Amino acid sequence: MSPPSERFKPIQKIVSQRERKAAAALGESLKQREAAKQRLAELRQYLNEYLERFSNAARSGLSSGQVLEYQVFISKLETAIAQQEEIVAQSQVHCDTKKTDWRGRYTKSKAMDNAVDRMRLEERKISDKKEQNEADERAQRKR
Repeated sequence: MSPPSERFKPIQKIVSQRERKAAAALGESLKQREAAKQRLAELRQYLNEYLERFSNAARSGLSSGQVLEYQVFISKLETAIAQQEEIVAQSQVHCDTKKTDWRGRYTKSKAMDNAVDRMRLEERKISDKKEQNEADERAQRKR
């Protein structure tokens, strides 16, 4: 019969694989969140640049049609920014969920590793004690 630590190896492997998958999912989620934040920063920068262009053009004089075009485009940019802010918020929630999942799986994986390590240590102690007893018996028989 195999020792308990060997019987737990398949379970330990599954738990470890699940933890690695959760870590990979967290990494992907973080990557998506950063991409969403970057897109938001780009939109905000573009809005600021466009507002500056509008301000400079307004000082030079604009027709009412041109002013309307600027206002419509600025409104669209502001809408896009609001939508992107929502995407960033959703991606943060997704990251938090993935982080919680990974932490739980990491904790289970480490607990399993520790349990198997303790089993191996106990098995080693038992084996060492058995070998010592056998050596003592051999020594007793030789006398």
